Amino acid sequence: MAKILLTGGTGLIGTVLCKKLIEDGHQVSVLSRTLIKSDSINYFLWDVEKSTIDEKAFDGVEHIIHLAGCGIADKKWTRERRKEILDTRVKSAELVLSILQKRNIRLKSFVGASAVGIYSARTSSRIYTENDLGLDDFISDTCIEWENAYDDFEVFSDRQTIARISVVLAKDGGALKKLLPIFKMGLGSGVGTGEQFMPWIHIDDLVSLFCEMLFNPAYNGIYNAVATEHATNFSFSKQLANALHRPFFMPLIPASILKWMYGEMANVILEGSRVSNDRLIKQGFILKYPDLKSALTQLCK
Repeated sequence: MAKILLTGGTGLIGTVLCKKLIEDGHQVSVLSRTLIKSDSINYFLWDVEKSTIDEKAFDGVEHIIHLAGCGIADKKWTRERRKEILDTRVKSAELVLSILQKRNIRLKSFVGASAVGIYSARTSSRIYTENDLGLDDFISDTCIEWENAYDDFEVFSDRQTIARISVVLAKDGGALKKLLPIFKMGLGSGVGTGEQFMPWIHIDDLVSLFCEMLFNPAYNGIYNAVATEHATNFSFSKQLANALHRPFFMPLIPASILKWMYGEMANVILEGSRVSNDRLIKQGFILKYPDLKSALTQLCK
């Protein structure tokens, strides 16, 4: 049994990951802005904005998973929202690190979340690997600072891994939950040109990957957390309609409408390139859902 501390443990990924870790017999603690009563998880208070944290959360901790960060595509990118997106990722990591430094804690592993947004919100013919970086835009810059915040964790951990997460497909949250009601009515369509790529991963595969990163000593460094099949926005939309046995005839939603509604944030939806998972596969990781058909069939049951 391992003692594991999570930030962002109440979000979409964290909730499923906590359940899996508990099922596997591990002791799980979560840093949260509010105390939650639970028989299986120990919750401890922290406030990133005020730089406060309950240090008891670190008692005996062997592994840390850092998932904290507000949703990038949840709200329009005002100046305040941009600051929140960055601070909830970078300052939260710095706060955790400060306790490791203060108490001189040595971890068996540290796992940090990042995003394929580090390759920028743009559409190109290039297939990005872990060695690439994107253009100078808000998302790419945020991901770079996010990953830079993990640098000093190497001093306090036997191993450090980073997962660059793509669009997470899950029934209970994320993009799919927002799309399902529209597609179930037969009104689903692509957006913009529809030719932009949409790197994705099934929630079960992502959780399995985090478990490998936690406990498998062969895992080190950065991994693109993406499925094998490269899907465009149009092909994804069409396959989602097929999985739901609904028609797919609506015209593409013009980019101008999304830009009017969401401003610069619309680029996250309107642009996208292919991302390679070759390093992950060569590491020996086996995806349960490597293609969209199998993933969407399971999620749309």
